[in-house]
Amino acid sequence: MEPYALGLFANMYPAFDGDYRGIFIRQMVRDLEVRGILVKKAVKTSSSITGYIPFYWQSLLLARESSLDILQAEYIPHSSLIPALVRRRSIPLVLKFHGDDARIYPFKNRFNRFITISMLHRADYVITASNEIRDILIGLGAGPDKISAIHTGVDTGFFHPLRKEECRSLLGLPAEASIFVFVGRLHEWKGIRELLTVAMKCPMIMFAFIGPGEIPEHPDNCLFTGAKPPDAVRTWLNAADCFILPTYTDAVPAVVMEAFACGIPAITTDIGGCPEIVEGGVNGLMVPVKNVNALQEAVEWMHSHPAERNEMGRRARTTAIDRYDHNVLTEKLITVHRNVIDSFASR
Repeated sequence: MEPYALGLFANMYPAFDGDYRGIFIRQMVRDLEVRGILVKKAVKTSSSITGYIPFYWQSLLLARESSLDILQAEYIPHSSLIPALVRRRSIPLVLKFHGDDARIYPFKNRFNRFITISMLHRADYVITASNEIRDILIGLGAGPDKISAIHTGVDTGFFHPLRKEECRSLLGLPAEASIFVFVGRLHEWKGIRELLTVAMKCPMIMFAFIGPGEIPEHPDNCLFTGAKPPDAVRTWLNAADCFILPTYTDAVPAVVMEAFACGIPAITTDIGGCPEIVEGGVNGLMVPVKNVNALQEAVEWMHSHPAERNEMGRRARTTAIDRYDHNVLTEKLITVHRNVIDSFASR
């Protein structure tokens, strides 16, 4: 089949290099375009609620465009409302659920549940970021034969191991320190509060926080850098001994894949899709959500077992290459798109 034209709807999309909002969606767009797929976008790059006004106007125009072969909406229902309601019926619609839009939103109240189920009924196919989300949506009525778990994946060529000593020298970090790195928004749901408590109890370890948000009160062994572009994130990951993400809710976090691709083990919570990538004792450690004592024990174990930690890092790199390389997952996505397009055309 010849390359096709995709209409993409996303209410989170990076406004600049280093903006974390929807960064993996931009990676998906680039991967598709490299393969000759024409991607036309209606995206919200502003964090302000007023950004929905131009976004929905763009969405309306794109949903009615006749030159497209397939539509895909990211984050449901915020990005899917317009294409689900006003698209041309000759063009199929794919929905992509990323995490909280399936794990939390439908269960807040009856109205949210009704909206989510309505979107599922209007979709011709559904893609999820993890198998856990796939099971949740099947429970809400999605057809098992019309839903697949396909993560965006990680560029294992870009995120790759670098010499730790050189990275620390470049960043001005102490060569012999034990360094744990967090990458993401400085949000309570990412487990920032628990992580800071552990940092206070582990003064022998340095904790670096890479990402946007308001800097909270913190002990002296914590360093906050703000948001960084991907090449800087890669340097910070390679300068670290371990990646840490005590999140309350996530699908399969892309940043864990990035850390794995750099050969760095991870400590995460046993929530959402994290257990699908982090295998306890193999490529990282998992702890219960909001459990400070367990998180501290995991941090101290990683700190005091350098040989085992390094072996976990090597296995983590293998996990990223074998299961989450973006090239492999992009081909799976294209196969789904083409099958949906062909199936729709044969009706």
